[in-house]
Amino acid sequence: MVETGSARTPLARPGERPLRVAFLAQENLPVPPPVPGGSVARVVYELARRLPAFALDVTVCSLPHPSLEEGVHEGVRYLRVGAGRDPRRHAAYAHLLRLLRRLDLPHRELQGLPFYARDYARNGLLRLADHHPDIVHLQNVSQFLPLARRLVPGARIVLHMHCDWLRQLPPRTARRWLRHADLVVAVSDYIAGRIRDGFPDLPLPVRTLHNGADTDLFRPQPERRQELRHRWGVGEGPLLLYVGTIAPEKGVDVLVSAFARLCRRLPSPRLVIVGAPARYFQVRAPKGRKARAALRRRQRGYAAEVRRLAAPLGDRVVFAGPRSHAELPDWYGAADLLVMPSTGEEPFPLPVLEAMACGLAVVATRRGGLPEVVRDGESGRLVPAHDAAAMADALEELCRRSRLRAALGRRGRELVRERFTWEAQARRLAGYYRQLVGVPSASRTG
Repeated sequence: MVETGSARTPLARPGERPLRVAFLAQENLPVPPPVPGGSVARVVYELARRLPAFALDVTVCSLPHPSLEEGVHEGVRYLRVGAGRDPRRHAAYAHLLRLLRRLDLPHRELQGLPFYARDYARNGLLRLADHHPDIVHLQNVSQFLPLARRLVPGARIVLHMHCDWLRQLPPRTARRWLRHADLVVAVSDYIAGRIRDGFPDLPLPVRTLHNGADTDLFRPQPERRQELRHRWGVGEGPLLLYVGTIAPEKGVDVLVSAFARLCRRLPSPRLVIVGAPARYFQVRAPKGRKARAALRRRQRGYAAEVRRLAAPLGDRVVFAGPRSHAELPDWYGAADLLVMPSTGEEPFPLPVLEAMACGLAVVATRRGGLPEVVRDGESGRLVPAHDAAAMADALEELCRRSRLRAALGRRGRELVRERFTWEAQARRLAGYYRQLVGVPSASRTG
């Protein structure tokens, strides 16, 4: 293999064999993610490239990357595999799924089926098995657990839950798959609690591993604020920013309604929405025909609904579309506030951490894992979900009180640096691995 990254600290002390960790990346994007979004691929990339500093030999297997070939990059060994017959199977089921929806019959989404991405998982696990890993680290898809146990029998198996899929599966099915795991790590205390509550009979450790932020890349840029605002053409008034998908569970419609109220109170606020319309993946359709029909209608018309609500506000609302991860620091640098208006139970969104690392105060809803990082009165404001009036009040307060806004932003960055850097999460994960295989923790090398 060819070393394509910079020199790294040695993987282990002299005479010590490093633990071998093998990540099977998510089934629909390569690592590192080559397109905007791709939060799971981003998490795998950020963790994997920091783990070698903790005496770990790290391999990542993912789909082929458009520009990064197999080899060693930033101290991590990358393998690439194809999806085999998965696209044909998925397309056939998608055809059946359209029929089931048309007939309004109960159904399970593709991501909840036993054959989901099975060829990709098999190809990847076989490649990883050649490197004799001590740990196999899977992402979200519990269907891969029995396959990992069979193809890499000597390894401990970790399932990393970035969402609530386990609780959406039929309990007996999820329980059967989970019996093959040695450890579940969850992206927030909220998700970890959901897993423990759903499967109290399983003698399976569940640990929290929060997402992180790169505090060197995401940092305050007060000296560039005017330049960035001029570049984006967003004026000098209070600038509110939303970063994420435009999906019903994200509450962007509530944000636009709250912003309309704010426009009646302040002379020149602006709202920038960074992201694209998307459908949240659920592994099981809601029970009841009326519930399924209502969900379909809302998903199909949601982006249009958001634009309809924004239309009377003219150029005060800017739909910036999806942006690359490298561009986001400049958007945060131009903004005064980040708003996370989620109406669904939010696992633990990366944009909140990254905005806080940039020194932005955050207004967010009390949903899912958000209160674990947005602390009301300390790093931002928390408001009830679905409550446009309460959100407008919080936005107005922070737009008018610049000193409070700045203080919340400073404390938010301090909180990220204290608890939510990628280095801190990698250190915690390395500790979990060593506990799992009974090896004493290694201090960071270098």
